[in-house]
Amino acid sequence: MDDARTIELPQGLVVAAGKAAVAETDHVEERDAIVAQSSPQFLYRDPADVRTILSMAWTGTLLVLLLLASVAFNIWQYWRRPDRIVVDRSSGRVLMINDRELGATEAVKLEKDKLQIADMDYVVKAYVEYLYRVDQRSRSKDIEGALRLMVPGQAKKFAQYLTDQKILQTQREQQWNATWKPEYLEHAPGKPLTVKVYGTQEIDMVVKNESKHATKHILLTVELLPDAPENGTFRLDRNLRSGFRINAIFYKEPGTTETETPVVASTQN
Repeated sequence: MDDARTIELPQGLVVAAGKAAVAETDHVEERDAIVAQSSPQFLYRDPADVRTILSMAWTGTLLVLLLLASVAFNIWQYWRRPDRIVVDRSSGRVLMINDRELGATEAVKLEKDKLQIADMDYVVKAYVEYLYRVDQRSRSKDIEGALRLMVPGQAKKFAQYLTDQKILQTQREQQWNATWKPEYLEHAPGKPLTVKVYGTQEIDMVVKNESKHATKHILLTVELLPDAPENGTFRLDRNLRSGFRINAIFYKEPGTTETETPVVASTQN
């Protein structure tokens, strides 16, 4: 039979262990009491904050809608056709407003644009003026204007003709200054695009250090072509808003036995 041994702890340790056990028990009981007494808690946002957020959201939405409306209106204003308002300044009467025709006056009549004889006469007069009115200060610009009025292929031929015949070089060396006076202008019967121009050129020049004056009577036959339309219109800056371009020109000095000389022959059959 085994001997049982008993270990006795010091009196101080026994007291300390007892106090620790009592303290632990009290702590557990207190925690359980707090948990038992506590109730569920819910979080709420301040109503003022909610009203502020909603107000800002509505304001932002309204601003976006106004911006989109403004962009749409600007695009519409850009693409819409502007209103046409026509006033006859001689009488003060309004002929058209908001694209509604209100009649005509003695001086003005509105109708659909179409090329007319007057447009042909205008471009021919301007073309001949460029060629035969000579001012050395603006000669290059005038020749450039004449070439711009011609059909592109014919303009190239005419520029080559001026170079080969040394016409501009001679005028520059002899210090030409000339005036041009058209005497009459008529259209060939049955050929409204063929225009005959008769005029007088008065020339002052210097030949071998001597001032001379010469008078030339010139008869020109000018053939026209309607200019190729762009964006549905014939009236462009390149044709002086006339709707026509020069296709051929024939030269003759009346009083001589020479026939008409084709300066630039027609490209049409």
